[in-house]
Amino acid sequence: MARAAPCWTAAAAVETLRWRRFDEAWFAFDPRSGQTHFLNHTAFSVLQLLGAAPRSVDALAAAFCAAHAAQPDPELPGVLEDTLRVMDALGLATPLP
Repeated sequence: MARAAPCWTAAAAVETLRWRRFDEAWFAFDPRSGQTHFLNHTAFSVLQLLGAAPRSVDALAAAFCAAHAAQPDPELPGVLEDTLRVMDALGLATPLP
């Protein structure tokens, strides 16, 4: 039996981040760790969408396209999966059990 795709959510730590925007880039300072994270436009948008509701990669891709008035792209789910893995490693997003 195939396993269902995981849903992702913004990590609780996101609420404590201090944000600064420079052109199309976002910087998030995490006062808990003292680290500053660079987020490109895609990563920032993903984090905003996950903050609104947990989503699977497919649902996230659909919401991303809707938020940016973009046509679906078959490569987008792969890009989002890569982005989510990096954000998970940084403590910004997490898969739900």
